[in-house]
Amino acid sequence: MTTPKPVQGRAPSVSLPLRYLVAAAAAFVLVALGVPWLARELAGHYYHPRVVALAHTLTLGWITLTIMGASYQLIPVVLERPLWSERLARWQFLVLAVGMAGMVAHFYLATWPGLVMAAAMVTLGITTHALNVGLSLRGLPRWSFTARLVAIALVGLALTALFGLLLGADRIWKFLPVAFFPTLHAHFHLALLGWIAPMVIGVAARVYPMFLLAPEPHGWVGRVQLWGLAVGVPAVVLGLLAAPSLLRPGAVMVAAAVAGHAAWVVGIVRSRKRPALDWGLRFALTGTAFLAPATLMGLGFAFDLLSGPRAGLAYAVVVLGGWISLTIVGMMLKIVPFLVWYRLYAPRAGRAPVPTLAQLSWPGAEGLAYALLGGGIPVLAIAARAGDPVWIGAAGGLVALGALSFGAALVRILRYLAPRSMRCESATPLGARAR
Repeated sequence: MTTPKPVQGRAPSVSLPLRYLVAAAAAFVLVALGVPWLARELAGHYYHPRVVALAHTLTLGWITLTIMGASYQLIPVVLERPLWSERLARWQFLVLAVGMAGMVAHFYLATWPGLVMAAAMVTLGITTHALNVGLSLRGLPRWSFTARLVAIALVGLALTALFGLLLGADRIWKFLPVAFFPTLHAHFHLALLGWIAPMVIGVAARVYPMFLLAPEPHGWVGRVQLWGLAVGVPAVVLGLLAAPSLLRPGAVMVAAAVAGHAAWVVGIVRSRKRPALDWGLRFALTGTAFLAPATLMGLGFAFDLLSGPRAGLAYAVVVLGGWISLTIVGMMLKIVPFLVWYRLYAPRAGRAPVPTLAQLSWPGAEGLAYALLGGGIPVLAIAARAGDPVWIGAAGGLVALGALSFGAALVRILRYLAPRSMRCESATPLGARAR
């Protein structure tokens, strides 16, 4: 299995991205377990304190921490730039962990003063991340497609954090001139389209070709993705907030960017030189398949063909659960084994027998997770649209079992880092491990 190789002397220690990724995986399992538990609340309006707490556990604890952790590993690889300060990234993790836990708890309890304090901590951690990555990109000799999307994503992340802080403060002292739900929808789409989407699309442009042995995006496909997001996202956000005439053109531009990304993924899958797809790649490609219904639903809202809290919750499940989460699960199943292998066996590679990346993984658990998550998330979206708590609970049970299987697969990989496991690996012949 081909994996990205860090630039010697530039990549941070393996423990830095791993702490983000492990915490994020724990948040994902927690979210999945929370779905059947909160089935009755999820059958109602999406703006319920417990539902909002669950949503922020997903967006902050699972998605944002994963992207941050992966970026600390991949920026030295895909952009060939050293991380500006590993120490700052370690302190940032502590600030974010405390702030995110505080936000989720205060959302759950619907206590706004404490929420604003926790949100301020999260904003500080996000600002630190943006500063660290921004200074890492300083002096970049060539602004590639990926580098430009990473820069767009950093701006989107900073604006999302500031917007969220203002929304929290507005619940205590009403000062925002726009009604609450339009600002809430703008906040959600700024996070989704301004922060998450550019990072996922930008990083995919480099790592998918590595994993599939296929060419990177170029020509009109790359330009459509870049300009569709750079121009379309501000138009969507402003259209939701104050200028409705911008909403539909912005939504069409974002849809064009997403379609360009999907078309590129289909193209590289067809032209790949690697015939077999492991479970990580199957997860990522299945996540891409969710872009079609997600884009159609987004356009439906923009053109007033869809409306209401039930459709909104189903849309969130398709986008955050289908596209983003399945893509992240796939990438994590590629990144975590590499990080563990690099930590334990890279110094011995070529001088002594070492296991392959495939031997560190647990294909049975990964395949079970794929079946449960890939089948449970579409059913959950349909159940959320119907507002049926029984079906939400049943679909949530499938998703929870899938998340537990994914967690078990990661634990199986991470156990190699235990000192006892390292001693056993050193004492066990490679042939015996392979058997």
